[in-house]
Amino acid sequence: MKCPTCGVENEPNAAFCDQCGAVLSSAAPAPDRGAPQTIPAQSQPKPPPPPAQPTPNSSPIQASYPPPPENVAMPIVPCHLMIGRLSVPVPLEKQVVLGRADAATGWMPDVDLGPYGGTHEAGVSRTHAQFVWQGKWMLEDLNSTNGTFLRGQRLFPGTRTPINNGELFQIGKLQITFFAQ
Repeated sequence: MKCPTCGVENEPNAAFCDQCGAVLSSAAPAPDRGAPQTIPAQSQPKPPPPPAQPTPNSSPIQASYPPPPENVAMPIVPCHLMIGRLSVPVPLEKQVVLGRADAATGWMPDVDLGPYGGTHEAGVSRTHAQFVWQGKWMLEDLNSTNGTFLRGQRLFPGTRTPINNGELFQIGKLQITFFAQ
């Protein structure tokens, strides 16, 4: 699919241009709802079990949680991510975007997954998902092309789902464990 803004050719199912981030079509095709691809697990002490694979007919998690009220305090529960054996800090903010940096446009997400294997080839979007503090941590897919999976289910874009300490989630092909201290 050719970008109407910069003219760069993108993958047919891409919702946003890989070069400039422009919306490619107001009627972008629905993302593939099939099972996520997994990456090989690295040996580590007591690795968390992989998420249950959704079946092609399983529907995404569509739990609806209201946006946080303006007066919700800053998070009191800091968190970090484990990708393989690497610990990735998460800024202590009400909303934290997960994705991959783009040097061409200067885009930098709050948590850049690129150095940890979160590349375009691994199915990680520039603005893929976010954590939102609503008195507890919530995970939200930001209409990513390759999906965000929690508890073996693809998250419905734009809805927030509680995430618990020690839970494994998947962004594209990248498997990540969430830890709240």
